[in-house]
Amino acid sequence: MAKGVDRIDPAAAAAPPARDPGSGPEPTMDVWSRSGSKYRLRAVVLLAFNVLLFAGVGCFAFWLRSGMVFAPSGEGYRDHFVQTFHFGEKSVVSLASLLLEPISVQDVPMQIPIVGLLMAALISIPILVAILYRFWSSLPFIAVVGFIAVMPWLAITLLVSCVVATVRPFRSRFRFMSALIGLVPAVVYLVLAWSGSAETIAGKIDPVDRIKFVAPWVLAIVAAALVFAVVLSISRMVNYRPGAITPLLALMFGLPVALFEFHVGRDELHYRLLEALDHHHFADLDASLDLERSVAETWARHPAPRRSLRAIRELVENQWLFGLASDIGHSRAALTEHQAEVVDRCDWFLKYYPESRYSLNALFIRARALDMRVDADEFRSTNWIRFFDDFPSDASRPSWRLLSENGVKSVLGDVALLRLAQWDARSGFVERAAARLERLLARLSRDGGRGDNGATGGGSLQSVLARDLPEAGLNLSFDKLALEAHRLHDLFTANRDPIYGYDPLSGSMGRETLVWYGLMDIIPRQHPYIENLERLKAAYPHCQIEDNIDLEIAKTTSSLPLKIERLEALLVTFPEGDAVPEALFRLGVAHKAAERPRNGEEQFARLFADHSRSIWTREAARYVAWPPVARVTRAGS
Repeated sequence: MAKGVDRIDPAAAAAPPARDPGSGPEPTMDVWSRSGSKYRLRAVVLLAFNVLLFAGVGCFAFWLRSGMVFAPSGEGYRDHFVQTFHFGEKSVVSLASLLLEPISVQDVPMQIPIVGLLMAALISIPILVAILYRFWSSLPFIAVVGFIAVMPWLAITLLVSCVVATVRPFRSRFRFMSALIGLVPAVVYLVLAWSGSAETIAGKIDPVDRIKFVAPWVLAIVAAALVFAVVLSISRMVNYRPGAITPLLALMFGLPVALFEFHVGRDELHYRLLEALDHHHFADLDASLDLERSVAETWARHPAPRRSLRAIRELVENQWLFGLASDIGHSRAALTEHQAEVVDRCDWFLKYYPESRYSLNALFIRARALDMRVDADEFRSTNWIRFFDDFPSDASRPSWRLLSENGVKSVLGDVALLRLAQWDARSGFVERAAARLERLLARLSRDGGRGDNGATGGGSLQSVLARDLPEAGLNLSFDKLALEAHRLHDLFTANRDPIYGYDPLSGSMGRETLVWYGLMDIIPRQHPYIENLERLKAAYPHCQIEDNIDLEIAKTTSSLPLKIERLEALLVTFPEGDAVPEALFRLGVAHKAAERPRNGEEQFARLFADHSRSIWTREAARYVAWPPVARVTRAGS
């Protein structure tokens, strides 16, 4: 043979010589059948390039779940990998998690084609490599799925698929049929994994939207079959020379990345991770759980990228010690650490994505994190660690001010106005606080409360691909916002004391008093709240807000009979006080809780009759038919 001419294995040539009929089946032509050095070098180089390109697909698959580009470099990689072999709710990788966390296909429907195409690439490429390059060549691709995409169960499934597609009796000279047979284990994996995670999804979505959670897997199967057809057709046209897989692999990698970049955005992923971290750090915690169970549950709930088990154990041990000692100090130290972490992540997000649709959300999460406090009274009575954020701190004031200036058209700006009004009242600027609340109430009335946090629709396709408003995931309650704004506005406008001015509300502004603080300075749900209220009442005898102080004392009373007694005494002592509407509402609720429905309805009826314009009338309508005025007459007769 002349030098430089490519040699082809005669047994695998397109037109093989006559063979002995008893010599067995004819070998199938593949990339390695060409023994020429040029083809062998090209095959090795392109195979290595395909592995690197496929590693990019694996990195993208893991990045979509965690925000980390390269999984093995993460702190908790080993623990994360081991945890994927756990079945049930503690598994950190499931088909449900791919569709719900951190970006839900319900919130961002464009994730449907992105996840579908990504899964199609992860499934189809190793099978094609096994068919065109022989089975051993597919092992690096399977390793990418297992160790870089961190989907070991899918990797094990693909190992079976590649074996099935390349061994007899399943292997066929009609290669597309071999590929489809190899796809069967992957389809079985999708069905079994989906059936195991469908229960998790069922409780989190509207049944009408369940199609969104099935569509990615249907798309993955169809796209994988289409990739098989295209690649195998190209391979046949070029007589199985190397390079047929690379263009389709590049397309299957580039298409979901491009869809994500232009129709979802990196800010979406990083914001969802920030939101998950915020929810995790400030979630309720039962301090009575045993230590190891608490460690396992905390680690399983921790949003990606997960910290190591060792770091989580140290954190939970501090909380455990705090629970055993009934000492709030450890929890407050953990709270400070969590606040710092959330604030740092918010600052990072605002630095790199200042124009994001979630920039106001990040500013809101930052301000709210700084306002978080531990409910000490709740812990002492129930052993649960709970947080509250309705008492703004000095540290959060700049964030709330910035949010109020930039969020005029958002409900987040409304919350900021409320927080600034609280801060102004504590600082002695009660009239300015009342003016802020008037603006807030006018905005809420004009905009209908901005109560619709759903997506805006148009045509059918627009409706399917529409996304929720940015603040929809923050679990804000318009009713609570409006109620608190009305309550504070009524409190500020009705209680300028003729003797003490606003000192009982804001604290002494130069006057010699027994206490330095006012009603707005006392933090609810923190000991000794009632004692501080009693001292305030003693410091300003017969002040105009005395009825409001008594109301706060009654609201905080844990004993139901004593609460009813105090509310009834308030109504007798201050029959014309501005606290009467809320006192009637609280008394009606307390009677219903004490299983005295008739007494409760009588208080609600009195509220409807005497204070029909009060915000508390609307609250009472949740408990009783509107309006039972007739019972007032009978009760009073």
